[in-house]
Amino acid sequence: MLTELQLQGFKCFEDLSLQLRPLTVLSGANGGGKSTIIQALVLLAQSLTRQEWGNTLLLEGPDLALGSAIDVLHQRSKRRGLGLSVATADQRIRWRFDARDRRAPSLELREAFIDEAPQVLREPLRWLLPHDLGARSPVITALRRVSWITAERIGPRELLPLAGPPSSAQVGARGELAAALLYWRDSDEVRPRLRIPDVAPTLLHQVRARMQQVFPGCDLRVSAVDGASAISLRLKSNAWSDFQRPQNVGFGLTQLFPILVAVLSAGEGECLLIENPEVHLHPWAQQYVGSLLTEAAASGVQVIVETHSDHVLNGVRLAARRMGAAATVALHFFGLDAHGDPLRPASPQLDADGRLDHWPEGFFDQLDLALSELL
Repeated sequence: MLTELQLQGFKCFEDLSLQLRPLTVLSGANGGGKSTIIQALVLLAQSLTRQEWGNTLLLEGPDLALGSAIDVLHQRSKRRGLGLSVATADQRIRWRFDARDRRAPSLELREAFIDEAPQVLREPLRWLLPHDLGARSPVITALRRVSWITAERIGPRELLPLAGPPSSAQVGARGELAAALLYWRDSDEVRPRLRIPDVAPTLLHQVRARMQQVFPGCDLRVSAVDGASAISLRLKSNAWSDFQRPQNVGFGLTQLFPILVAVLSAGEGECLLIENPEVHLHPWAQQYVGSLLTEAAASGVQVIVETHSDHVLNGVRLAARRMGAAATVALHFFGLDAHGDPLRPASPQLDADGRLDHWPEGFFDQLDLALSELL
């Protein structure tokens, strides 16, 4: 599990250290730096998985495309490079990348430290480390098990790509591979702590049951399209209707579907990065998602979620209280100063009753502010 992320000269942060727990909730103002945290981890994971052998941080990739070096370097810093550091309970790796050409779509590795010991970076490098070290590194193992679901999830589609079984371990950054993953792994058993009782333990049945908890009477069906590398997802929104194209049911079903598939199919030790899970969901469903993500974290899947929803936060708080899991939750609030520059995140602590030790200004307090003006 990832326990800490440090950034130096990356995008809006000149120097930042952030604690990570089994469930880490990122919230706060637009432009405060929440997405920067997600992007730093995605960039490392993308570079490790898309170019196993090499010495560059891949800025323009199939999952995340951030442009050139000038787009990711801290604009007020005089540095021509950036630093990324990731830690687990057993190891810390710190990388330093340089921009020889600020127009380039990648950064070159200059230095690497393992537990503050400098590494000799002779070719060939594997996973941004000397080739014999990466395979036994807990940090590299954790980063290679990162998957990301962006806020820009794919909407209702009649046909979705049918990736082969070797590519079916993730739902895709936009959720576009969720139906394919469910198709290939429908009979896999969901880990016991995430199962709904009295429902068959397989992934297909558990996903259907979770969908029905949020949307009573709904159902889903996935089937391969004969003669094409595509899969058909059909949904029905209530018990009496027929299966329909996703375009003819509510957006909420198609937005929740990839999140459920990702959470229920994830193995212990995997890390899910999820942006704005509340999109197109009504308040109770948003709270449900917060509870589900807390359950997933307690079951051994690391979750880092970015959200603007107080309902998601309340779902986390309620589930943490119910399960006695407050210690597994980290809350980070990203604010802005009077000039619009990001502040160092505030990190209120959650107690056993789901209460916060302090409530930073701007941290999900807009309802209270509006009510005080109305009353």
